[in-house]
Amino acid sequence: MLIAIEGIDGAGKTHIARKLAHNLRDGGYLARYLNKSDIEFGDAFTDSRLRLLKEIIWPEQGEPKIDLLGTHFYLFLLASWFSAVGQMLRREPRFGNLITVMDGSQFRVVAKAHCRAKIDRAQLLDYFDRAAEPDLVVLLEIEPHVSWHRRTVFKETEIGRWDGYRGNPRDAYCAYQTKIQTVLQEMACERGWLVVPQNEDTRDTDVVDCILQHIAAQHDVEEYHLARTATPCE
Repeated sequence: MLIAIEGIDGAGKTHIARKLAHNLRDGGYLARYLNKSDIEFGDAFTDSRLRLLKEIIWPEQGEPKIDLLGTHFYLFLLASWFSAVGQMLRREPRFGNLITVMDGSQFRVVAKAHCRAKIDRAQLLDYFDRAAEPDLVVLLEIEPHVSWHRRTVFKETEIGRWDGYRGNPRDAYCAYQTKIQTVLQEMACERGWLVVPQNEDTRDTDVVDCILQHIAAQHDVEEYHLARTATPCE
C-alpha cells in the first residue's frame, strides 16, 4: 500500500509522513517512510544516474531568483524522477507486503506546472503515467499565512519567484501557495483524496490520528499487520 502526503510547501508533509509511518509501526503494521527525493536501486550505475538527476532538480547550492530554462525543462526531469520512484517500488519484492508512506507525489508537480504554464492537467498527468499511483493521497490543507511561520527558510520556487511573484517574500509566498493549494483542492475533489484541514492550533498528533482513523475505516490493512506476517519490517 502506498500513501502519499500532499500539500503546499510548508504544510508539514515530511513531518507527518514520518510520524504516520512511525505510528503505523507502533501499531504493529509493516510500514516505512520513503523520502521521494532520496531513492536507490542498489546498483552502482543506476544510482549514479539518479544522483546526477537529483542534483539538477534539487541543487545543493540553492536556486536563482529567475528561471531561464522554462517549465517543460524541469517538468520532464521530474517526470523522469517519479518514473524512477515508480520503477523502484514495482521492482521491490516486498513492496506489496508493507505500507509505504511518501512525502509528496507527482500531483504537486502537476499543480505547479498547471499554474505556471497553463498546461492542461490531463496532459500533465500523462507525463507521469509511469509514476507510482498512491492507494491513498492525503492533502494537508493549510492557509499559507499559517504555514509561512512554520519554517525559517523558503526556496525561490516556493516563494513563487519563478512564477513571476515579486515584492515582499511573505506576500509572494502566500499569493503563490494559495494558487497551488486551490489546484490541489480541485484534484482532491476529483480524485477522492483525504483532506485534513490544519490551523494554528492543529497538533501533528491530531493530523496523524485523523489519517489513521480514515485508513482503518476505508482500507483493508490487516494484511500488513505483523501478527499476520512472518517477516518483520526492517
